[in-house]
Amino acid sequence: MKNSNTLFSLFAMLFMLVQLSAQDRFQKGTLHFKKGKTQEVYMEIDFEHPQRFQQGITYMTPSDYEKYIKTGKLKGKMKQKMEPKHFTAFTLDDGRVFKTVWYSDLTGKAIKMIPKRMTLEEIAHGRILMYKLYSRTTGRINQELGDMVFEDSDKLIAYIQDNFQLLIQKDSDNPKNVMHINLLNFVGDNARVKENYTNNHYGLRDQFIERQKMGIYVNKEYEAAFLKMVDDYNNDGGIKEVTRK
Repeated sequence: MKNSNTLFSLFAMLFMLVQLSAQDRFQKGTLHFKKGKTQEVYMEIDFEHPQRFQQGITYMTPSDYEKYIKTGKLKGKMKQKMEPKHFTAFTLDDGRVFKTVWYSDLTGKAIKMIPKRMTLEEIAHGRILMYKLYSRTTGRINQELGDMVFEDSDKLIAYIQDNFQLLIQKDSDNPKNVMHINLLNFVGDNARVKENYTNNHYGLRDQFIERQKMGIYVNKEYEAAFLKMVDDYNNDGGIKEVTRK
């Protein structure tokens, strides 16, 4: 009897762990298609493998998700896949927005210059758009990330979420990496924002000097400073002259 109770307790514990894992990995959201069509889904957001929601998506229907939660069994046919060319965006109930965009990676070898359709997290919306591009964890990856892949998964996720490419787009078809742009081409037509940047009002100049050493990647501190400037620009309506007394 004691052994039976122990086995039951272990089974209950494993079942609870499966439920928690499912809730962490699969998040409720909405798929957006052309002509305003939508579909409610549970999207797999796994930062150990960001490519699984950036270069294509994996999701479950609400009915399959409920079956998974109740039984703890994830059958292969429950997980459905879709390429970015088949949808325009997906949104999560926690407020995050992911848009399908064309991106040409100009930071590496020429083969990367071919535009590729990806689904990226949109973090600023207005005349200036901004996206986050997280590093893939398979295939050809940088040495530092390669070492992290074999470390503790929590450390890997923390590294990925604090070392990413920040992309910016304005009056163009494709976003660009912020480390390889002329910033005045994006905010220079708003004299007040330009002056604030010059006076380091956003704290971005300090971040820019520091992150230049890190190549194409930025961290959350850089993102926060850059977003402070971009949000100021977008909320101000873009072009604006400064009037002096």
